[in-house]
Amino acid sequence: MPDIDKHKLSLSFSRAAAQYDAIAGFQQQVAARLAQLLPAIPATCVLDGGCGTGTSSALLTRHWPDALLLACDLSPEMVRQAHARQLTAVCGDLEQLPFSKACFDVVWSSLVLQWCQPQLAYPELQRVLKHGGRLLFSTLTSGSLHELESTFGEIDRHRRVLPFASEQQVVDALYAAGFEHVQCQAERWVTQHADLKTLLTSIRGIGANQTGAARRPGMMGKTQWQAAQVRYENLRDADGMLPLTYSLLFVSAEKSRAQD
Repeated sequence: MPDIDKHKLSLSFSRAAAQYDAIAGFQQQVAARLAQLLPAIPATCVLDGGCGTGTSSALLTRHWPDALLLACDLSPEMVRQAHARQLTAVCGDLEQLPFSKACFDVVWSSLVLQWCQPQLAYPELQRVLKHGGRLLFSTLTSGSLHELESTFGEIDRHRRVLPFASEQQVVDALYAAGFEHVQCQAERWVTQHADLKTLLTSIRGIGANQTGAARRPGMMGKTQWQAAQVRYENLRDADGMLPLTYSLLFVSAEKSRAQD
């Protein structure tokens, strides 16, 4: 995974914070799907890692109504939106969490970890979990946004979509971080869009416009944009819509019950 400019990522989400809920239908559907996999285990303290505006936190509160729920997000504006929902939220990076060791029974994170360095984020999540604690998250894996990648790849050589990890790479990184009993469920979701402009607007909400060091500086020229529109038109489906594929992975992992 290439380095992500976290400052730019934070600014991107902060700019979208005020209208995020109105454009984040896909993210909300993924969170609802992840919530279906929540385990029937007791929890006194739960973390929503990468909470955004806090919409997913309601799912956690519903499942563990008596638990203390804490939330964190990289974006200060997202945290302010979460505060407006009366959530206890702080600014924090999943690669360097502002929490002490072994304080959470459950850590939840939906569509955030694909923007993190796994060798940094997974050990941090393992660190803040109690022994026997559970990590539950959704992420994007290889094959996601492949239509976008191929369309723009035919126009220039500059990568415009992150090279997402494979399912096996995710699993290997979790075990390397000390997790046990890793279980994964892979699902392929396809969204439909009227045109390329609305399609691109939809992915900005998940940070997919942040492509790390390989991102081409400057705006795309008019000629390139028109060429991209023509190429993507060839993908229009039987419903007359432009498809965009997401290779989703829903993951559960456990921290060892043994003491360090």
